[in-house]
Amino acid sequence: MPAQALFLRDFTVLDCALLDPELGLLGESLHVSAELTGDLDEKGFIFDFGPAKKTLKRVVDDVMDHRLVVPSVCAAIRRTGVRLEYGDGLAYEAPAEALAVIEGEALSLEALGDFLGAACLAELPANVKGVKIELRPEARFETEANFRYTHGLRLHDGNCQRLFHGHRNPLEVWVDGRRSLRQEHWLSQEWENVHFAHVDTVVNLDELDLPLGRRLKDHPGTAEIEYAAPQGRFWGRLPASRVVLMDTEPSIENIARLGLELVRRQGVNGGLRVVAY
Repeated sequence: MPAQALFLRDFTVLDCALLDPELGLLGESLHVSAELTGDLDEKGFIFDFGPAKKTLKRVVDDVMDHRLVVPSVCAAIRRTGVRLEYGDGLAYEAPAEALAVIEGEALSLEALGDFLGAACLAELPANVKGVKIELRPEARFETEANFRYTHGLRLHDGNCQRLFHGHRNPLEVWVDGRRSLRQEHWLSQEWENVHFAHVDTVVNLDELDLPLGRRLKDHPGTAEIEYAAPQGRFWGRLPASRVVLMDTEPSIENIARLGLELVRRQGVNGGLRVVAY
């Protein structure tokens, strides 16, 4: 009898940060699909679609979403207790649930998918024999402006409070009702691989001389960020050249508003709208 399969296409979006052995800290957002194989139950299902979608989304959220994902084998990454260090500039201390450790040396989409597939299979009925997870970036990222970033929302009740979690977002700039590809490209370059931080959380601010709202890509210093949140204490260190200071919580709403202010400072007049989501 041929194998039976259940397909769940794009059942959720995974938002996380990756500590890539070559590229360093990266924000990422990926569409998640699944293929379940196994035996049919007495109702004629491998697993009913509704409960399957709910269970798989819960597992993805629990084990990887809004975490910092690191490979288990990497000479550049050192882990001692709750402390993680990477290269010469980045370090992180956070509760255990803010980290996901993937077996191996690389953080390929296949490796992340295998990790999630094993975690999902452990939560499914015995008649489900296999779970294949497929991760893919938004197709428009290949042709349209976007940016990767990390942030932490210390006042958030959920997992957004984790300091080094991240996203990859489309970016649109509208001037007088028309898309401005030039401004979209400029802003996406300004924000690529950036970390947005509330000014009050940077504990060594006095020695950095960082301006509000602007990134200094040639800054030689190192920023230290620390705050207490409902899940515990979060502390991080990263190059100041990656940091954009904000005097508001670095939510996507406030980030988009900052983008509008930055584009306006470029001399753009007329009706202006910045969309980041």
